[in-house]
Amino acid sequence: MSLGRMGIKCRDRVRFVKELAAEVTKANLLSKEQMSKPARVERMIGWVAPAAGWVKLNTDGASRGNPGPATAGGVLRDGDGAWCGGFALNIGRCSAPLAELWGVYYGLYLAWDRKVSRLVVEVDSEMVVGFLKTGINDTHPLSFMVRLCHGFISRDWIVRIDHVYREANFLADGLAEFAFSLPLGFHLLNSVPEFVASVMSADNLGTSRPRRICV
Repeated sequence: MSLGRMGIKCRDRVRFVKELAAEVTKANLLSKEQMSKPARVERMIGWVAPAAGWVKLNTDGASRGNPGPATAGGVLRDGDGAWCGGFALNIGRCSAPLAELWGVYYGLYLAWDRKVSRLVVEVDSEMVVGFLKTGINDTHPLSFMVRLCHGFISRDWIVRIDHVYREANFLADGLAEFAFSLPLGFHLLNSVPEFVASVMSADNLGTSRPRRICV
């Protein structure tokens, strides 16, 4: 065999080994990425009525721009799914987390005013739920609103804070969306507004929707 051919074969083998090593490295990286990603499964998510003797508060906040025009909405329902009061709040302009906290604050205010003694609060913002459960640094720009909410939570009643997915919070979401069409300020809703009546009926029928969640 000529020296030229031997040289070509050596170069081919070197290239083959390099390409093989690159493929192995790429496969290892992909495997590590897949292992680091949490597994997801599909679950059917829907609103669930509270236990007997409890009232459930669902609240939601929205901001178009974050910060931008912002609203919040909330609803109180008992163990039968009956409407116990609701509100729509046109805030003005703020961030989405602040709008969420305004919703919680006015929801707590409404529940306390209605003399609720056992309250479940459901919010679809994990960050806000974390603030309400574990507190927040005093230097944080949202600390004032968190303290206002804690002022209500610490009163003489039982309050439980839970995170829920948006699929279980559609009624509050609809109230927050409706608030964009209202004048600035707090609007009390003593009966079921027509524009969310179908959502409330679906909740009471146990309607659920699919969502892929981490396990």
